[in-house]
Amino acid sequence: MKKLLSLLTAAVMIFTFTACGDEKNPDETTTGQTEFNEEITVSASTDSAQTETTTDGEAEMTELNEEESSTEEATVLDADPANWTDEQIVSVYKAAARKTHPHVTSVQTMTMRELVVNDGDGWLGKLVDMITPFLVKALEKNSKEVEGITGGFEKLTVSDTQSVKAYKSGKYTVIEMTMKEQTDGIHGDKFSGTVGHAITVVGDISVVEQELPQFDIGFEESDITLRYANPTLKVKINENGMIESGEWSYRVVVNLKNLRVNAKRVPIGATVKTGYGSVDYKIVLN
Repeated sequence: MKKLLSLLTAAVMIFTFTACGDEKNPDETTTGQTEFNEEITVSASTDSAQTETTTDGEAEMTELNEEESSTEEATVLDADPANWTDEQIVSVYKAAARKTHPHVTSVQTMTMRELVVNDGDGWLGKLVDMITPFLVKALEKNSKEVEGITGGFEKLTVSDTQSVKAYKSGKYTVIEMTMKEQTDGIHGDKFSGTVGHAITVVGDISVVEQELPQFDIGFEESDITLRYANPTLKVKINENGMIESGEWSYRVVVNLKNLRVNAKRVPIGATVKTGYGSVDYKIVLN
């Protein structure tokens, strides 16, 4: 029974582990790397900015005639990153992430901040209070290495951001971004949305049933939302245009209602009428 009840509670939070997989970024590329220097060219359209890359690794300047095209223009990056536009900052970040991705691993950590089930009342609520310290330790021990640069960065645009800035720090170019918050249901995509593009999110939490084959979990009949709060990133880009160090983080806030969990082999089940939890998620490079 103790194992059963523990698994019932784990069903509330186990999806936080689904963000830990080694699933590859579907948009990642290992070719067409863009050189990072003062002559990086940004082609800005009225909707978004895309960084042009060449096979020989050198940035090209596209000659555009204003009379022939009123929607595009070519600009050269200012030597001082503080003078870059938001579009240029995002483009430089994407170019650095693309160039660095095949060559690095990062470390992710998770820290549970809060977990409340059924308002803390009843036998299930009391049980959660008892085992929460063990769940906290389990999350903290789940640190692991992740290949490459996190996020679906190829799809990142200025519209995903709340604020961006770039500046010089010694020989490094530092880029900081705060993303717009994102809210998902049970069928999310790891690399979609404002936070998915920049950091990676939990994704489809219905796969939890694969982790708990002994139970039927009523995800489709429940009301579950995941809100990604305070999503930020900060990276240092070296003179070779590669991300030498960085940190990507957010707090995922989980709310659920009416989640029914039934054991498959014995007539035992429980309903989480209300559940609330929050987990700090962080990925660190070097």
